[in-house]
Formats: sequence, C-alpha cells, structure tokens
Amino acid sequence: MIFYLLKDLSPLHHEDDELATAFARHVHLEKRFWTFIEGLWALDRLEFATAVGNLTHPSIIPTFPDEIMFTLLRGREQLNRVNVQKGEQDEVLPLAYYNCVKPPLEDQKVRDEFARYLSARNVTETYYWIHTRPDHEQKPLLEILLEQTLEKSVWNNGVGEEAYTREDKAMELVSLPLSDEQETFIEDFLIKGRGRTFRNAEDTVMMRRIAMGRLSDVAADQSARGQRVGGVDWDSLKGGVKKGLGPRRDEDGFVF
Repeated sequence: MIFYLLKDLSPLHHEDDELATAFARHVHLEKRFWTFIEGLWALDRLEFATAVGNLTHPSIIPTFPDEIMFTLLRGREQLNRVNVQKGEQDEVLPLAYYNCVKPPLEDQKVRDEFARYLSARNVTETYYWIHTRPDHEQKPLLEILLEQTLEKSVWNNGVGEEAYTREDKAMELVSLPLSDEQETFIEDFLIKGRGRTFRNAEDTVMMRRIAMGRLSDVAADQSARGQRVGGVDWDSLKGGVKKGLGPRRDEDGFVF
C-alpha cells in the first residue's frame, strides 16, 4: 500500500518514481509484489498495455483476476471520455489477459461482459468457449451470443464492421455444430422467447434449417415471411422446397 501511494507522490517531489523505487529497495520488496502493484497502479490510470504486461508476469500468482478482467473490459469505454484515443491494442488486451491468467469468471456480470466482448470478436470461438463453461451457464451465454450477432443495438461493439460484418457473423452462427438440445433451445429462443424481437430472428432459424438439411421443417413453416430480395422471398423459396420434396415433405424429420 505504501509503495502504491509513493508512486503517486514521487512525481510531485522527485523525478519519475524515484521515491517509490527507493522505498521498495529499502524494504526489500519482493519483485513479484513490486510487479503486481505496478500493474494495479497502471490499471487505475487506464494504462492498460502496461498493466497487462505486469499483471500477466509469470512470477505473479493471479490475484483479483475477475475484478481486473472487468476493469479491462469496461475501462476501454472510458478512454474516449478522458480524451485518450483507443487503439487496436486496447481491444485485444482483455483476451490477452484471459489467455495468460485464465480468470474463473465466477461473477456473472464479469462472465456476461466477457461473453459480449468475445462474441463481437469471433462467433465460432465464443461458441467453443461456451462449451468450456459449466452446464448451468451455457444457455444464458448462448443468448448473449445470439444477441451480439443479431441485435441491431450492439452491432457497433467489438471488431470494426468492415473487418467482421454482421452477415459474416450470421453465417458463422447458422453453421455452428449445435447439439440437439442447443438446436431446440436456440430455435425456441428466436421464435418464442426474448430473441423473437431481434432483427432477422425468424430468417436465422430458416437459414439454420436449410444449412442442416431440415427441408421438411422449411416446407412446413407457416411464419417466416421476410423481405423480397432479387425477386425471391421465403414464401417462394418454401414453395420450391415443397415441389422439390414432393411426397417426402410429409415424412417426419426428413433431412436432406
């Protein structure tokens, strides 16, 4: 604590952090504690690159990892407010810290914030990360993945739209190797649950059915309408599927 306070006082009475350094050497402060406090000090001042460099040092036993992760995730939003330009490096620092420290993410608000961050960066990677979490956490995290991919209000978060478009994210989403339970959960969430208000929710369900070859379900659908694109809409597409299937469309669970 004294070392931390002296780092604040050093610039007022000495050059750089001479006072704090002299104190640390005088009391023989262990290098790992020294490095950890340096990291916290930098984190409090939104110097995230310096903070992560110190807080991921191999000699440090991870301490307050969830709190540090939350600060890295939410602190990026504070940079513009204090007239500090946010760079590409700041966007990858939470992931760098996660990969080095493996914080438990036991706090739901930290876990949800990390899920939003990761979903905005890579849909497929987020899906496989969700699989590493306990069973009771997976459905809420899948909901966050769906929201970050489809919901208009969150499009501008994460990687730039030019680099990772909403269309790219949606194509990844409908191609994920879902289990039968996940398939049912996601379809119900997008048709009957909170996700039904997401833009293109029904379109996403239909695209998933087509991608998985569930053509009988496509032909039997009575809800999806969508916009006409290039002279084609869901009604005309479903009509073509019905003709193509012929009598097979009445076979329960027919998959191409």
